Amino acid sequence: MSEKSIAILGKGPSVKKCTREFIDSFDEVAVCGRPVFSGYEKYVGTRAHYDFANRTSTPYTKEDERLGVLESFDTGSGSSLQKDFDYDDIDPSTGILAFHYFLKKPEYTKIALIGFDLFQTMEKMYYYKNEEFDPAVDWLWKDGTYDSEGRLTIVSGHDTKETHEYLNSMFEKYKEKQFYVISSYEFKEKENVKVL
Repeated sequence: MSEKSIAILGKGPSVKKCTREFIDSFDEVAVCGRPVFSGYEKYVGTRAHYDFANRTSTPYTKEDERLGVLESFDTGSGSSLQKDFDYDDIDPSTGILAFHYFLKKPEYTKIALIGFDLFQTMEKMYYYKNEEFDPAVDWLWKDGTYDSEGRLTIVSGHDTKETHEYLNSMFEKYKEKQFYVISSYEFKEKENVKVL
């Protein structure tokens, strides 16, 4: 078995703590929820091998070819990723489903979670500007889920505390893997977890 490394790119503001050099140090890159690349390359690089997104997201068009997307995954309810998620107590986000997918593959021994800010209430949700957001989810502003500054105004169904507990339990369970975390949420370093 040949070992691989993967950087999983979320959309939280902590993405801006990342560098292209860090992402480029990984063999592969997975993106979650169609993050914005144009203008943010110094943080997110210019490649994405895997695209994880809910079926309601506006699909990448020319971006797929430019980024090098090899495979896309549906993370919506009823999808195979949702059905294969075998951890009770949380409604997994697209990022958590991507993490779980690679976690279960033994060849992925080095996994980075970038921009996994865990849907904190009254915190800005994304590293990019509101006007760059996917128009398919304009309703999040219209119904008051996000305020004019892009902050989450409600408690998310992707529970912050339970998601944090899930991640820590996986770090503990998969001690043979090395994890890197870039997040605005507090994670503790462990022998196999580096917090950046």
